Amino acid sequence: MVGFTTVDLTAKVIGSSVTRLARQRESDLEAVVIPYIHINKFGFIEPFGLLVGIGIALGYLLGRRRARLTGLDPNLCADGMVWTVVTGFVVAHLVSVIFYFPEKILSDPLVLLKFWAGISSFGGFIGGAAGAFIFFKRNNASVLKYADAIIFGLVPGWFFGRLGCTIASDHIGKPTDFVLGFQYPKVFRRTTDGRLLGGTRHNLGFYEMLYTIVLNAVLYATKGIRPIHGFHPALVLMLYAPVRFALDTLRDEDKLYLGYTPGQYFAGGMFLFAAGLILYGIRLRKAGDWPGASAAAQGSANQPRKAKAKGKGAKSR
Repeated sequence: MVGFTTVDLTAKVIGSSVTRLARQRESDLEAVVIPYIHINKFGFIEPFGLLVGIGIALGYLLGRRRARLTGLDPNLCADGMVWTVVTGFVVAHLVSVIFYFPEKILSDPLVLLKFWAGISSFGGFIGGAAGAFIFFKRNNASVLKYADAIIFGLVPGWFFGRLGCTIASDHIGKPTDFVLGFQYPKVFRRTTDGRLLGGTRHNLGFYEMLYTIVLNAVLYATKGIRPIHGFHPALVLMLYAPVRFALDTLRDEDKLYLGYTPGQYFAGGMFLFAAGLILYGIRLRKAGDWPGASAAAQGSANQPRKAKAKGKGAKSR
């Protein structure tokens, strides 16, 4: 009897210790994760909209500057960026509704025209690329040459867009104990299928914001490297696509199509598109069309002149 009592008492002590340690671990985890902070509107202006606006303005200035530095028409580049932004936002909304929230179309078909009600980054890429292609082709300008300039504005602006996503928490992922997880209220919001989201979760907008810092660093570190037309857009897309594919495995609200999110399919397509840009750029270079072609041609033209001048000098001696 005493033995059973001792065993029972020991079990209770161990159980109590385990419970206390578990609570301590949970408390420690809550202490190291990032707290969710809600930022109210500035009058009628949403923080997300304000940050996106800052990103667009900065991107416009940097893209125009890059065009001027690389010998392109900065005014034509600026007009092209307007087309890129407008068509990007329109298609971004259509992709968001059609692929991520198709049930909204059934309940309210006019949601397709509510361009302020939800956007998709991949839709923005597709729409922006289409808008730029149409604009520069209509103006008999090289799409790739101007895309090389626009990307130097797009990526810095992208940082502010993802900062807006971070603050709005519109890309909440799965529960986590990762140190960069965000601590939300236990009941933060309800998904379209009725599930409640809350607790410590991945904030995928925050992760992408951090990654855009890497993309900006790589982009501007290689600004002097121009082996082919379209090199920098292809570089950014190739660096982004695999990371985005991986991050989408952490999503908790997106619809799945054959086991993959729409973003993962778009990421795969983006990577292939970037590979196609590189191959096309290589083909242009073989034909003599690349960013350093004029300098190389000038250098070749100067060689006979130097040789001729050297020959004259030898005769005079």
